[in-house]
Amino acid sequence: MGASMVSPILTLHMRQVGATVFQIGSILSLQSALLVILRIPFTLTAQRLGIKRMLTLAFISESLALLLYGLVPGPIWLWVIPIVQVFATGSFFQLVTAINSNLAPTERQGEAMGRHMTLMSVPSILGPALTGLLVSSLGYRNLFFVSTFFPLLGLIIFLIFTRDLNPTGSVVPSHQIPTGESLRRLVSKRDFVILAFIRTLYSTSNNTFNTLFSLYAVNQLGFEASQVATLFSAMGLANTSIKIPVGALSDRVGRKRMLLVSFTLIILVYVALATFTEYTLLAVTVMIFGAAWGSRATVEWAALTSSVTPEVKTLAVGFMENFWDLGAAAGSFLAGLLSGFLPVPTIMLLMAGLNVPSIPAIINMSEKKE
Repeated sequence: MGASMVSPILTLHMRQVGATVFQIGSILSLQSALLVILRIPFTLTAQRLGIKRMLTLAFISESLALLLYGLVPGPIWLWVIPIVQVFATGSFFQLVTAINSNLAPTERQGEAMGRHMTLMSVPSILGPALTGLLVSSLGYRNLFFVSTFFPLLGLIIFLIFTRDLNPTGSVVPSHQIPTGESLRRLVSKRDFVILAFIRTLYSTSNNTFNTLFSLYAVNQLGFEASQVATLFSAMGLANTSIKIPVGALSDRVGRKRMLLVSFTLIILVYVALATFTEYTLLAVTVMIFGAAWGSRATVEWAALTSSVTPEVKTLAVGFMENFWDLGAAAGSFLAGLLSGFLPVPTIMLLMAGLNVPSIPAIINMSEKKE
């Protein structure tokens, strides 16, 4: 919730404290690069020590990072925050995703991932909506201070509902601990390689969008920060609403068809973002973007979790997230680099082209209807 609340204003705040667009892209790229290095070690550590300690650290890390964003006096200090935040971004998602996936049978992974991703996405509606209401009166810096309390609230709820768990974690039998051989088997699967490829392409374009859109909307299109927050909330609403039905549908018609539809929409959305400048048209565009984003994410995770065994599922999710991190690092850096000599609409067209190779890749998937 805290991260979603500040997502519409993050780059605007960084710009306000003196960072250039190139610096913003580089700082966000650093965060993703750290995840590429550390996500798998964090995952293996959680397998040995248990989830309670790792998730507790994640909540504290996120709250501290948001507080530091509010306190930062100048752009040089922005380079420190990704190091603090990596404990949250590098452990939380794969742990809770694997836990929820293991509660459902293989043939219902689409439905299970739809429910899970829906719950994970609810803050993407509420957070930006709250920002839209408060940003004019509080300003960027104070919003970060407010957002700091949400991870702490999450930690309190987590500790209350997990108080009967062993605080030292459970010991995983050595024969069930994922190893290098587990990774080798994963990457030898064609569908895994295709999922990693299309995920990297999408992540690159998505993080280019996230880095540039708020700055573009406020500084070039003349929107208010509250209007941008409303756009993000609308995108989150569409993202969240689509996940349960599309997950259940993918169980019936197969993952491949749903991925083809999702990526076709994503390509068209980037073309629309390059074309439209009027607020209503952009609102419709970002809602379609949110729906395509939610559909893609749910079906990708369902395709992955239905193809691996429970004991390596956390590792598989963490490893797949590494490809998101790789694309995120490239996308944030490209946003800062390309914005120095290309207009944002042209960059959006390039992002449309970047996702085109996903279509033939998906066609070559061997995944069959569950």
